[in-house]
Amino acid sequence: MAEPAATTGLIESLGYGVRAVPLPAFADGAAFALVAARHGVGRLELSGDPVPMLALTAGRDAADAAWRLAARAVDLRQGRPGHGVGAGPSRAAAVRAAVCDAVARRPPPATARRLTGYEDAVPPPLHPSFDGRLDCYLFDAPDGLPLVGAVLRQGGAAAREIRALGCGLTPAEAVRAALDGVLAKIASGGWTAPAEPVEATAETALDGIVAEGELGDRVKAKVRTVLDDERGAVVQCRLPDERPSDLGPWAEHDVAGRAAPAEVPLACPPSRVRLSRIFHENSKIRAGHRTLPPVDIDRLAPTVRQALARPYRDYGRTKTEYALPTEQQKHTLLPLDVAVRRRRSAAPMAPTALPADDLARVLDLSAGITGFARTSGGTRLPLRATPTAGGLCSCDLFVLTRRVDGLRQGVHYFHPGRRVLQLVRSDFAFAEVAAHTGYPGRVADAAAIAVFAGAFRRNQWKYWERGYRMVLLECGHLAQSVVVAAAALGLVAHPLIGFVDDYFNRLLGLDGTDDAVLYLVLLGEAAS
Repeated sequence: MAEPAATTGLIESLGYGVRAVPLPAFADGAAFALVAARHGVGRLELSGDPVPMLALTAGRDAADAAWRLAARAVDLRQGRPGHGVGAGPSRAAAVRAAVCDAVARRPPPATARRLTGYEDAVPPPLHPSFDGRLDCYLFDAPDGLPLVGAVLRQGGAAAREIRALGCGLTPAEAVRAALDGVLAKIASGGWTAPAEPVEATAETALDGIVAEGELGDRVKAKVRTVLDDERGAVVQCRLPDERPSDLGPWAEHDVAGRAAPAEVPLACPPSRVRLSRIFHENSKIRAGHRTLPPVDIDRLAPTVRQALARPYRDYGRTKTEYALPTEQQKHTLLPLDVAVRRRRSAAPMAPTALPADDLARVLDLSAGITGFARTSGGTRLPLRATPTAGGLCSCDLFVLTRRVDGLRQGVHYFHPGRRVLQLVRSDFAFAEVAAHTGYPGRVADAAAIAVFAGAFRRNQWKYWERGYRMVLLECGHLAQSVVVAAAALGLVAHPLIGFVDDYFNRLLGLDGTDDAVLYLVLLGEAAS
């Protein structure tokens, strides 16, 4: 989970960075680590060196956890001997957080009342299948603010526990703060051996407790403003009789110097991937409501069914066409395990022509029609060699031929329905094609290039935003089929994503929006 952007700027102004920390599957919430500025979000690090964490906070609410991390940044930057510290979107929120933090940094009283019924007001951040017990205790704190201790226990031979204190203006707020403290220790690995049980003198229901008075009526504290501007506010707080004290098992887990998760150093500036993240969010199927239009194939009009039965282009019979070699001309394929083990993208290619029957076999085994099915209405639907979402075949296969027996140099479209190559154009220089890729020397060695073009409208009428995902996945399926089929014929197949999109779209006559080139695979005979 990404950290809230509003808090990130404040933390960066203090000279630190933020990293998200994953929580285990049984815990629900967000956790963030405070790190040195050079390790912050958007700093790409390829050294593999550990990233030390300076502090860690967590919570069911990501914004709350991030504000607490800002407060910890102030702890480190300015020092806080015996102080409480708080951060928030306003000064009032920061003061409230700072006073509660100061109260929660005092050792709790010896006795407490065990809280019941808090789960409805403050759901525990643990999955129901978690094998452990969570108890909350309400201490009679002398400051007049509710102080809650949360204890998470796991039994068995290796018994362990986590304890955390939380303070709030109301008992529910105190419970929430304590449970957020438990989450932080879960994220940081703050399990310890069980301590002496909390001495509970009675039980009390959360909804039976009434908190009276405003913050200033209950706690007299000295507050110093550290920061207060459009980014937010940070304050430090000192209670009248405040003094350093040992919290024992209730103390925060010290993560200073501990390494952040291994995947943390690989980062990308959010601004570089903002649109893809928005797209991914918009293309999700959500359980709460329908996000795709209902489509019943059997109720479609006959003309629509026929259109779906021809999910490919057709450049017309008046264009130059090459019928692909027949079944009798095909070569024996290598066994699958041999072909996969021999496959290498960067293997050298020979300067010889690619046999036309080998090209035909690659096309048949990747984009060819391998059978037919019928709908209940009698429409005959083609079945393809490669899986495709909804049978809509939203990725078309073109071939740029340079050295292929019997074919002139040009852009050809593979028409699966008629099993022909249709010449689209030949008025281009292959050297220009190579120059518009990231590997011109490698492209110049290829006898042919398979070009994969997404036909987005062909499936987005049915799948909307999610259809874009499906086209990309289908392109990957189809490209892998080309690679495996080529390997089984002893050919070299080199996938290539480094190319100039606009150039290749123009080359194929595509608009780059409704139809666009997505991928290339270089093909050639293997050099001996």
